Amino acid sequence: MIPLQTQVQFENLLKPIDENGKPASARVVVYFTASWCGACKRLDFPALLSSTPQDIVWYKCDVDENKYTLGYCGLKSIPSFAVIKNGKFLGKFSSSDTMTVFDTLQETFE
Repeated sequence: MIPLQTQVQFENLLKPIDENGKPASARVVVYFTASWCGACKRLDFPALLSSTPQDIVWYKCDVDENKYTLGYCGLKSIPSFAVIKNGKFLGKFSSSDTMTVFDTLQETFE
């Protein structure tokens, strides 16, 4: 997972072309978490990452380091996820259940 440390980094994910003039990653998931979050630790990330398509680019946003982006997305709790496709914000959701996250991502990217 790629660390998402700043709001500017997040806003760049919402552009169809990246800062190098290349097309943005087609499918992006931003995972909002914190080191102290017990519910976040319940997620089985190895299973989740191995079950989702390999072309999904995962970003991890620690809400203690990047305090702005969670609220910018309209999220109030963690663990939460923001889903982006071709530079467009598709949706957001919160869940600490691995299967719910997997199912929601499948539905969102269809």
